[in-house]
Amino acid sequence: MHPGYQLACAMWAMAALSLALVALRLYTRIRIVKFVGAEDYMYACTGVFFLLFTCFIQVSVHYGLGQNFWQLSIDDTSYAIFWTYVANSFAITGNAMAKLSMGLFLLRVVQVRWHKIALWTAVTVTVATSIALTIMLWNQTTPIKASWDPLRTPGVWNIQIQPLSVGLGVWSSICDFFFAIFPWLFIQSLPMSQRDKIMLAGGMSLGVIAGACGITRTVVLSRLNVYNYTLNFVPYFAWAGAEIAVAMVCIGVPTLRPLYLKTRGLASAYSNHGRSNGNTELPRFIMQDHKALSPPTPVRDSGFSHTRSDSNVSRPPVAYTKARSDSVDEIISEYQNQHAGVIWVKNEVRIQEDVADWPLRS
Repeated sequence: MHPGYQLACAMWAMAALSLALVALRLYTRIRIVKFVGAEDYMYACTGVFFLLFTCFIQVSVHYGLGQNFWQLSIDDTSYAIFWTYVANSFAITGNAMAKLSMGLFLLRVVQVRWHKIALWTAVTVTVATSIALTIMLWNQTTPIKASWDPLRTPGVWNIQIQPLSVGLGVWSSICDFFFAIFPWLFIQSLPMSQRDKIMLAGGMSLGVIAGACGITRTVVLSRLNVYNYTLNFVPYFAWAGAEIAVAMVCIGVPTLRPLYLKTRGLASAYSNHGRSNGNTELPRFIMQDHKALSPPTPVRDSGFSHTRSDSNVSRPPVAYTKARSDSVDEIISEYQNQHAGVIWVKNEVRIQEDVADWPLRS
């Protein structure tokens, strides 16, 4: 099996994994959490772009990608290079969309001003440079066709795209490591168990693998001999695909927690909360002090919740609601909006109605 076929098989395997994660995430968001945010749409688009990247790599392999450039017919060399350009366009933009999806996800969690500025800076620079590189990819020569049909179309090279691609690769790897490390800056301040904190931050930290793939891709690209394009560029496309696939894994896995809980029978609250009826409200309970009441008994919570600990807790009055929208309900609880004398409870709280005391604990 020549390198082109090996590349195509690897890309199809990673595309299948990525699309499976997209399907599971959308199912979780639509059927369990009943809310789909901008980062979910962006994640789905990343999966579609990765599939298109794989399809066009397959077309390029058909015309000779993975074989010696000088042993192919002139038509085949032209078509092979052209379809790698198409595939590379989706790889560049897909990589930027994966970073954007992660950035939007984290922006729903962080509250510190400099955290938000850092995230917006990383996302904005990545998207802008990716768009610029994609445009330059298709405008390297005059006429444009000369870049993928050099043997029959004489032209002038206006841009040396390889150094620019190396620069973007370095920045992309820096962003991968940044997004992998960044959750540890705020994870300790979230009101959840230590196990949940480790699971959440650890899933996002898989981005270090994406960063390693990005570094490898950049090193490979910097050493490539473009005069045998169809053979030498196979490792570059393999590592480019691996970087996107790993990024999708580290972005997608943490959002599947409600699905995991549902399979264990622990997430009934997700399917029964107000959004199932088109309501985006969260219950608010007034906490009153009564010294005569006994300490509350533990109640198991099926997810993350932010509660106020008080040994003197009474049965709450009739709950009323206030609008709230958050696309990471199943992972992160609100931890800054604290009000004196009240408690905001996510939807995963079980209330025992038939006892004198009203226990509410995480």
